[in-house]
Order: sequence, then C-alpha cells, then structure tokens
Amino acid sequence: MDRYESELRRALRWYPRHYRERHGDEIVATALDLREPDESIPGRAELWGLMTAGLLTRIREFPPLWHWAGYRFLGKRVPYRYRAWVRDDLTGRRYHARNVVWRVLAPVIPFAVFMVPLAVWATMASGVDPWGHEYTLGFAPKIVETLAQCFLLMAITWWPLTLNNFGERRRVELLARHDFYPNGRPVRWQEQQEPGTIARCERS
Repeated sequence: MDRYESELRRALRWYPRHYRERHGDEIVATALDLREPDESIPGRAELWGLMTAGLLTRIREFPPLWHWAGYRFLGKRVPYRYRAWVRDDLTGRRYHARNVVWRVLAPVIPFAVFMVPLAVWATMASGVDPWGHEYTLGFAPKIVETLAQCFLLMAITWWPLTLNNFGERRRVELLARHDFYPNGRPVRWQEQQEPGTIARCERS
C-alpha cells in the first residue's frame, strides 16, 4: 500500500464501519483507477469529498431520536434499516464505556430541561427566596437543596431500572435481538431497495 492508497483509506474512516466493509475496497479501487500517473497523494478536493460523503452517510444511517433513545436506554429493537448501525455500535471499541456513560448522564438531560426551571419557578411562586435559607437544612440555599432533591429522586428511580443494561451478557442479548451473533458475524451483505441497509443475517 503506497501513500496514495493509505490516505484514501484514512479518509474512509469518516464512513460507518459496515459501509467501509461493504464498499471500501470498491471506492479505493475506483480512485486508484482514476489516479493520474504523477499523483503521489490524493488531492484536497478528493479527500474533502470523501469526508463529506462519509459524514452524510453517518447522519443518514443514524436512527431517529426516539428509536435511538429506546435502543440506548431501554434495549428496544430498532427498525430494520438501522440494524447495521446497531451492529457497529455493539461491536465497536469502548462500547461498554459508552454504555455506562449514557446510563449515568441520562437523568441530567430531563433534569436540566424541565426540573431546573420548574424548581426555580415553584420556589418563587411559593413566596420563598430561592437563594435564602428559609425552610432548608441550612447547608445550602433553598434552590440548591430543591434541585439536589429532584436529581436524587431521578437517580434512585432511573438507575435501578437500567442496571440490567450493563455488561457483556446484555451486549450479546442486543446483538441476538437484532439478528447477529455475539461477534457481529456472519453477515451477508446484499443489495437492498434502500441504500445503506443490510440483509437479515444468514446463519451458517
């Protein structure tokens, strides 16, 4: 592999992994066929085109937010056209670390969006100074104690419900739910009516 091909394959990393496995060699072979004899590295426009196309492919094949949330937090099965994305996620590097981070941070999103404004408004509507120590334990202002109580309530109700979503057993279960073996193989890539989809796993 010379430098030209090496740069091409590096640019292909912008594409999803399953797309590279299916089309990577074809893209590189086509680019090498069109290569000028005196070119030692790909042009900036060519690399930029690969990067842009790769990002657009990632965006197009990313599940809609509601399907992503159901899969990520509840382990639900995503629609068929997004199975390749799930396979890449479950067999990718640092999957378990990403899974733990999402579980821990999940309560922060609704907390920041809904609970913070509600807690401030409710405190002021009751006639209590949010930054005072009235009706508190005396360790922090009223608004701080209210927000801490709300976050603790979400934490003790959310995290126990998601404890079964950790570990290798859960990863294998999700792969099986999406018709893959634990290592993501065997997968037979076939042309579908919709680009970017894969056929159901054919198990040998």
